[in-house]
Amino acid sequence: MLEFPTPCQPSGHHTLVIRPTRSLSWSQAKRVLWLISGLPITVGILFAALDILWILPFAGLEVLLLWVAFYVVVLEGEYQEIVRVEAHKVVIEKGRQRLVEHYEFDREWLRVELRTPTDGWYPSRLQLRSHGRSVVLGQCLTDGERTELAQALINAIGKNR
Repeated sequence: MLEFPTPCQPSGHHTLVIRPTRSLSWSQAKRVLWLISGLPITVGILFAALDILWILPFAGLEVLLLWVAFYVVVLEGEYQEIVRVEAHKVVIEKGRQRLVEHYEFDREWLRVELRTPTDGWYPSRLQLRSHGRSVVLGQCLTDGERTELAQALINAIGKNR
């Protein structure tokens, strides 16, 4: 998902927020998980009432793995990349709950590269390069969104040059 925040920025400044599309928050995911977890637990209890106790560990394991899978998916959904195009530099920050990766490039020397593979099996790759350093952007985006992001970055960086 590509967001273009409010236009309340100084002239020549642009901010792009890149994050995966996520349909559930963690609190919503927990509600769905409680609902889904009810079936294996109910089946396990019914089998235990029939003295078939070896089903209970499998039902518990199924519920545990389901919760772990949901947690990992929700955690991955919190990833974001923020690209700020300022007057003389481009700042890129990446992270989940807090932004841990920080990159700065000189705006005048920055090159936007969108590489499309020839065989069609792999997704395109968007890189920002300058002075031998590079950073990959938009890995959570589709190819179409990555193309849109590349064009938005080219327009934002190319303005006021």
